[in-house]
Amino acid sequence: MKSLRDEWTYLVHSKYPIIAIIFPLIAVLGYSLLLPSSQINEASVVVVDQDNTAYSREFIQKIDASPNMNVAEVVSYTDNPEQYFYHEKYLAVISLPKGLEANHNRSLSSRVGLILDNTNVQSITLIRTAMQEISVSENMELSVPAIMKTGMNAEQAQGALNGIALEVRSLFNPTNDYQNTSVLAFTCMFSFMMLNINSLPLIARLRVSRRLAAELQNPFNILLRILPYTLFSTAGLIFSLGVLKMFGGSRFEANPVLFIIPVVLYVFGTVCLNILVAWGAAHPGVAIGRMVIVLMPAFVLSGAVLSRSLFPSLAIQIGDFFPFAWLYKFVRSMGLRGAPLQEMLPELGSLLLYVGVLSMLVIARALWEKQKLAKNATGDAPGMGAAHSAGPTSTPGGGISVQGGATVPIHEPIKG
Repeated sequence: MKSLRDEWTYLVHSKYPIIAIIFPLIAVLGYSLLLPSSQINEASVVVVDQDNTAYSREFIQKIDASPNMNVAEVVSYTDNPEQYFYHEKYLAVISLPKGLEANHNRSLSSRVGLILDNTNVQSITLIRTAMQEISVSENMELSVPAIMKTGMNAEQAQGALNGIALEVRSLFNPTNDYQNTSVLAFTCMFSFMMLNINSLPLIARLRVSRRLAAELQNPFNILLRILPYTLFSTAGLIFSLGVLKMFGGSRFEANPVLFIIPVVLYVFGTVCLNILVAWGAAHPGVAIGRMVIVLMPAFVLSGAVLSRSLFPSLAIQIGDFFPFAWLYKFVRSMGLRGAPLQEMLPELGSLLLYVGVLSMLVIARALWEKQKLAKNATGDAPGMGAAHSAGPTSTPGGGISVQGGATVPIHEPIKG
């Protein structure tokens, strides 16, 4: 019972009761803002209009009128529709074949292509449904008047009932294999978590062991300490992805050597961010406790589990402050979609610039801490004034003089 009372007293006088109530409320509020809708509305799609006729433009308008799709771009031809998925701007490519209007007028079937990015199934389900509804509606408008006519042969009747046949291609993860979605996401997440656990206490460990002041004599020493984390974390993640591909059947199309470049930048940037977040921690345990500031927002906003298309634009911009979100962009585009490194140069340049900014912030924080420690050392130094004696001294008159006081005479003993 004593242990129970002690623990109860400790918790009552700590911040835990407030945290236990406030944090769930923050989570509810946060997810409500991040997920304003349970479905993706106005998903951006590209239409390849090879027919370029009045009917094809009317068909594009019907696609754009759907609440689930937004025609963001219309092109007349493409020989590589996969390139529209590399930068995560579009979720589908719709191809209208040449002769669409002519076949429509002759009551013949036309095949409209729907190319989907299947790396995240949540983001494309409603697109598939919307296109099927549009095709059924078009078929009904064409077939009902045609069937009422007479003199149609079998081919024309079949074309009237199926004027538009939708052909669907699911790219990158056609079988919805969890190895390419959930397993891949949690593999990256556990690597990220281990990196946080080991790198967050870096400065606190130096402070507790009284080595921080010596380390700050050259602020670049802090950046040098990041290199071992970069080496081991990069090697571990690349090895895990290789095992997942070889033994788990995961799809990973990127060149492993070239994929090391974004992984190295991600690890280095993550450790820099962890140093900035946990710099003021007085003890390694306190530093590790700050992992919640980095781990959960980075994992949720990266799109590893929930499609980033569900989030408002502000949440996506906030997510880009976490290097883990950048890593998962490269995992999806280079690893799953097979984008070459040349296509990812804009993202790679942005990540390199961001990691450089984080490195400069670490150096600036180290210089500020160095200046602070120097001021504290100067303030603790003893004064250099002359020493003053406070002891008693003898006087010519035979008395004892205490500095700052009157002379006290010494009486001779009385002789008998």
